[in-house]
Amino acid sequence: MKIVNLLVLYSISSIAQYTGTASVTHGLATTTISNLYTCSGGRISAEGTITAIDNSIWTVPAITNYSNTSFPFASDLNNICNGHNYANETNALAALNGSDIVTVDTNGEIITAYIFSDNYFEMYVNGVQVGKDNVPYTQFNSNIVRFKVNRPFTIAMLLVDWEERLGVGAETSGAYSFHCGDGGMVAVFKDLNNSIIAKTGSDWKAQTFYTAPIMDLTCPTENGSLRLSGNCSTADSNSGNNYYGLHWARPANWTQVTFDDSSWPAATLYSNATIGVDNKPAYTNFTNIFDNPTNDAQFIWSTNVILDNEVIVRKTVAASLSNNTNLENENQIRIYPNPAKNQFEIETTSNIQDKLKSIQIYNLLGELIFSSNNYLKTIETSKFSSGVYIVKINCEDFEISKKLILN
Repeated sequence: MKIVNLLVLYSISSIAQYTGTASVTHGLATTTISNLYTCSGGRISAEGTITAIDNSIWTVPAITNYSNTSFPFASDLNNICNGHNYANETNALAALNGSDIVTVDTNGEIITAYIFSDNYFEMYVNGVQVGKDNVPYTQFNSNIVRFKVNRPFTIAMLLVDWEERLGVGAETSGAYSFHCGDGGMVAVFKDLNNSIIAKTGSDWKAQTFYTAPIMDLTCPTENGSLRLSGNCSTADSNSGNNYYGLHWARPANWTQVTFDDSSWPAATLYSNATIGVDNKPAYTNFTNIFDNPTNDAQFIWSTNVILDNEVIVRKTVAASLSNNTNLENENQIRIYPNPAKNQFEIETTSNIQDKLKSIQIYNLLGELIFSSNNYLKTIETSKFSSGVYIVKINCEDFEISKKLILN
């Protein structure tokens, strides 16, 4: 009894030193699912629950849809667990018959996404479930997700670095049973012309929702929306009894186009060597995609690829532009504020104003709700419903589309 009381006092004293916004858990979780998936040579993909000091209950390593039969599995790019060890993307795509394509917009274009995720991902496009990882932990695999959508569209992904020591973000490595693993995700999105229309990089947003193990609660800090643990130890050990976990609740609408991620941190970039993929065929068989010499995708994660175990990343892919539209034209037109409420403004350079032919606003059903053949600096939107709209600005030799969010 005295030993237990001393441990409780130690825990209370340590937690009092924590100044952040997370719910704090202490020690190991209780296993609730012994193994989600079995792969020869792979690790156990278990789940558990743990009660925080504030009595909130958390699922570790994360709440996922892996067992949700209505959420489609991604197709295999390379998966040693089921024998789909494709040597290149041509062979992987040839194995598909089209039934894998998820429809977001019935009149949309088909987009093909290539993903390598350490360890698990779930992908949403405009809030629609389009694909989840086939293998939650190991062995390492890579995936194809195909969907039909109109541009612009918003990608939202849940990323999970799985753990063997539930509740403290650790796994076995060598002589140590409590080793801090790492995450990392890279993705490339192509259209039917095989052109890259999006790739992971610093233009994505990334926010962390579970950090562990924390060995000293004075080390994590917060700066605005940044949840920082770079000063925390990642040392190996053989006991995690005094380790802590930090948990933040996910926003309810994080998968939706209307979710405002403007305050989230930009994704942090990591090299291939840091993620450790140069010996994994699920990656090296496809370096022509992931390491395109002129349009290279980058591994992304939150600010700590070792301690952050549950991360959400988001990216809005721009609208299709005509062949005569280039980045210079795109940057000469701005709409603000965005999100807006009762009105928004269109800011252009003077030479663009002279070429402007029309301004049109569409809802996500493709219905035209506003049109003007004149340049308008301010457009009233007080009579519009809250939601997402597409503002199309037509000029003499090009067209630009901008996404507008109305609150």
